[in-house]
Parts: sequence; C-alpha cells; structure tokens
Amino acid sequence: MGEASPVARLRYAELSWVSKYSRRKLCIPCLNLVDDGTEVMECSHTPGQQQEPRKIDKYTAPPQPLPPPRPVSRIGGVIKVTGKIQRRYETRIMIVDEISLSSFGAQLEHWKVVRELHKTRYSFLEPFVIPLVKKAPETPKKSQSEVRGPQTPSTTVASQVTAQTPGALVSSPITVTSSPVKPKWEPQSPPKLRHPSRLRSQNLTDTAFRLYVKHFIDNAPEDSARDESDSDDEDLSDLYKPTRIYTSQILGTTTNSPADDADATPQSKARKRLKGSSPIFANDKTCQGFTLSYLRRVPELSLMAKRVVKQRARELDKKARDAAASQVTPKSSSSKQPVKRVKLDKASLTAKKKRLFQWAVCELLRDGSIVLWDGPKRPCPDEDTYGNTNASMLWKYSSSATADSSLFSNAGNPTQDDDDELELSDPEPDEEAYVSTKPRLLAPSIADALRALALAPPQRQVVKRKDLIGGSTKEDVLRYLRRDDRWAFIGEWNVAEALEYMQSAGMAWNPSGDRWLATG
Repeated sequence: MGEASPVARLRYAELSWVSKYSRRKLCIPCLNLVDDGTEVMECSHTPGQQQEPRKIDKYTAPPQPLPPPRPVSRIGGVIKVTGKIQRRYETRIMIVDEISLSSFGAQLEHWKVVRELHKTRYSFLEPFVIPLVKKAPETPKKSQSEVRGPQTPSTTVASQVTAQTPGALVSSPITVTSSPVKPKWEPQSPPKLRHPSRLRSQNLTDTAFRLYVKHFIDNAPEDSARDESDSDDEDLSDLYKPTRIYTSQILGTTTNSPADDADATPQSKARKRLKGSSPIFANDKTCQGFTLSYLRRVPELSLMAKRVVKQRARELDKKARDAAASQVTPKSSSSKQPVKRVKLDKASLTAKKKRLFQWAVCELLRDGSIVLWDGPKRPCPDEDTYGNTNASMLWKYSSSATADSSLFSNAGNPTQDDDDELELSDPEPDEEAYVSTKPRLLAPSIADALRALALAPPQRQVVKRKDLIGGSTKEDVLRYLRRDDRWAFIGEWNVAEALEYMQSAGMAWNPSGDRWLATG
C-alpha cells in the first residue's frame, strides 16, 4: 500500500508521551483514521511543530505546552497519503511520509484501480500454484591439473586434452562428498597430555598427578605382551567374584597431601552384593583392571610421581630456610651457619611415591571416576620395565624425532638413570584392581536397575499422572545402584551419561523427558 487517495474521516488524536530528559527534539505525532474503501487504517504522521527539551526543576516554571497542530483536512475530506506499512500488535499501521489534500475525482479513480486489482490479482477461480524454481547453474570448478600447476611437458599435454569446457562442467553431475559425522560413542583417538618430563615446576602438583593417573586409566591401550590364548580359554564367570566392601584404608584416607600421610596398600575383603545383579562386562574379554602395582610400573606415571615428590621436598626445604632466616638476629648474622639442603634417600623417595599413588587412587574412587573391578587384571611385568609400547599415544612429545627417541629410551628403562630409588616389591596375588567408570561399564547394572524399579510397587497410594507413564528417573536409578558398595561414589552425571549411551545402543528409551525404561 504504497500510495493511496482515500476518503478521509480524519480525527485528531494527541499522543501525550513526552520524555523529560530526552536529548532529541520533541515532536507530537498525530493519528489519522483513513478509510480507503476496504477498511479503516491508522496513519501516524508528525507535524512540523517541534519543541526543544528542557530539564524541569523546582525553581523554574514548567514551559507552556504548544498549541495543538492544525489538522491536515476536515473530517470527511479526501487526502493522499504516502508512507510505510508496519505491523503493530495484531493490526497494521502506516507511518506517513507525505500527506496532502486531494479531490473526489482522484478518489473515484482510486476505487476503479482497487476493483480492477481485485478482479485480476486478488480473486482467482483456479487454485494458486507455486511456480517451480529454476535450477541455478553450478559454478565451474578447476580441474586437478590446473590446481596442481605446471608439471612435465608430457603431463601438461595430457591435461590439456582431457580438460573439459565450462559448459561440460556445468552439465556433468558434481557430487559433493562431506565427511560423515562421527557418533558420540564411537571409539576415537584419546587426547594427549604433555609428557611428565616436560612439565614445569609450577605444574608438578598432587592434583595434576591425579589427573594423569585418571587419563591413563581411561585411555590406556591393551598390553602388547598379553597372551591371547590364556585369556580365551579361561572362564570369565569364575572371575566375577562377589563385589567387596571398601577397605578401611580407602575410606579412612584423608584428603591431605599424600607426602605426609602413611597409608598401607588396600587389601581385599568380602563385601555384600545385591541379589540378582549380573556380572558387569560378562561378554567383554578385553577389559582388564589396573592394580596399584601396575600403575607404579608405568614409566610416565612413575616419572611424574618422582618429580612431584621432589618438588614437594624442595618447597618444604625452601620454607624451612626462609623460617630459619627470619629467626636470625642481626648480631648473630655473622656467625650464622648455612642451612644444608636435605636430600631424599632411597627409602623415603620410594615410600612417598607409593603414598602418592595410593592417594590418587583413593581420590578417584571418591570422585566416582573409577570403581573396583573383580574381573581379570593387567599382569605386572617381571622386571621394573614396562612392556606396553602402545602407550606412547597418550603423551605429547617434542616435534623432533631425536627428542622422541631420547624420551622413549629414558622412560622405557627408568632404573638405568635413577639410582636413588629402591626396587619395587612384588605384587600381591589378591591386590585390588580398578577400572574407569565408563558408560559401557554402567550399562548392564543400570538395565537391571530399570527392570527392578519397573516391577517394584508404587510407594504412595495416590499416584500422580506422570507416574502412570512408567519409567524411573536418574535419581531413582542412582539410589538403587548405591545399595551396592561398588557404585557407592558414582554421581548423577555418571548415570545420565550411561543412559544416553544406552539410548544410542538401543538398551533403554525415555517415554517422557526425565523417565527411562529398559528395552528387554
């Protein structure tokens, strides 16, 4: 509705909104109701009268309001309006650019134009058909010979003969291959952490060591020296013993610095198990647990534990020297004896490293990152060497090949250069093992929990409408799982991640937003 000459039934309306602190010029808009023959439309225009803003205080009298603007036309007159249509709430309004008087002859001509438009444009007997969009020609692409650049003369001649014209390129079908999106739960290459030998002193903390232990347990590959024949012949049903309660060493370990705590190696004891719970990973023969003895023999973790213990000793030594220096008086400064640095002996260094490993494992258990494992364990090597050559994918080395080879040679045999450590003791046969709390590990137990909760009677007599849909929430599943001491420290995020994995694997589905059911 760009330009119209309607019958005007004008009525003046003053909009009284005025800003007291506005910096722009104040204009009083007028609202005209215009009938163009089809319906009445509001036309808003601003007359030429303007008033400069002025701040009003208690000492000055308010300015006199301007007289109302003069109407453009009388009520019932004919006007010509040009403006822009805008949507306002559930109707439309015209913001007027130009408004002027018109005649009744122009009104009759306008009616004729409107009637003709209704016959030819607005009213069709046939149904409207959306026209087909013409396919735009595809942009010609350069051939591989043009992209590669000049080559040998024979290759250049061959490329000129096989080159296509732009028309042929347009007519020929061009298939665009896009890389498929990998599923969320598809096995991917693990992230790499900086090698412990390249960490700075400020990064050698207990928390960083715990992060490295968790990274290794989550992403460590299988041992290359593992005997596959022995693993295939053994009966895994006998290896899934009843789950054990957490030992007093694990539950009694404090969260203080591991360098000052003396904890014994966790020992295994019998603990309760829920009736009817199935062994986890019953069909997975490749999963093996990590023992404390195995983790202590990983060269990267052993190197980082050694550096963390020595960094802790240096910090304590520096604090002791600073405290001794602050207690010395100026008179006795000349006779002050130099404070010698105490070096860690072999026994204390090995003991502190072991306590650091124990502290990291206990913290990971409390966080729900790892759980106890009753299945097969990773065998420790006979010597203090580590035979897994595939673990190099977990660490970020230097870009040069020589530096990498030196790192491998130093990390592969730590006993050649480190003469300040004692030999590790032999692993115990009943030593506890741990595995990472991954969704694939929790899936069988959560499926059993969903089936048990679905068969349980309702706890309240009056059942809500959402309870009639069926299913259990992740909070219900978590409370059920925590009845077994194996899952005593897992959190809601573990259950939520496992439910998403089960939904993608077809093991569970959610009939409502927060309720889940097992599919089987």
